Amino acid sequence: MLTSVDAVLFDLDGTLVDTIPLIVACYQHTLLAHVPGYDPGRRVLIGNLGRSLDDILFDYAQAAGVPDPTSTSREMLHTYRAFQRIHLPLLIRPYEGIREMLEGLRARGLTLGVVTSKVEWAARETYGRYGLAEFLSVEVFHDDTERHKPDPEPLLHAAAKAGLDAARTVYVGDAVHDMAAGKAAGMRTIGALWGPSGREELSAAGADEVAETPHDLLRLIG
Repeated sequence: MLTSVDAVLFDLDGTLVDTIPLIVACYQHTLLAHVPGYDPGRRVLIGNLGRSLDDILFDYAQAAGVPDPTSTSREMLHTYRAFQRIHLPLLIRPYEGIREMLEGLRARGLTLGVVTSKVEWAARETYGRYGLAEFLSVEVFHDDTERHKPDPEPLLHAAAKAGLDAARTVYVGDAVHDMAAGKAAGMRTIGALWGPSGREELSAAGADEVAETPHDLLRLIG
């Protein structure tokens, strides 16, 4: 159990909302349109969760061997966003128990927030569809910081913005990059096993605890 906690911050994709089918579909569509001979595979796509989309697309363009990965990745970003806007309402779904977990943590007087690599419009539309915005008094999106997870800057920005003590803050996420960012920020971390990552990889990335279900957070956070 993690004690002496004042605040709990959450990743969004694969943690608060199941956006994994959308993300995979966006990547597959974008890669097919711009680098049709290159397929990193689902494991690599999932393994990059938590990082900045700009950086990921540049890496894929570079790995595909295009002459100008910077220019190609910008075009890929446009394609990704256009597909995302159309398909976001169709390919995301709620995780069972998230709302009840947030209600329970809020009832304890904890500050709750979201720190995500998603851009603001997409993030707000995602958690807004399931009525989660009312619980999130701290919000940090992709364009709020220069550096992104696994760099700790987004989490440190959230702490500064809300006047939080990082040592008394917990970050909950489903990806190894979430765990790395949380530890680097001086926060304690909980790996969300209802997302696509496994117990061993989250623990190896530095998770202080792992939660099988959202309800488990009520037990793990004292």
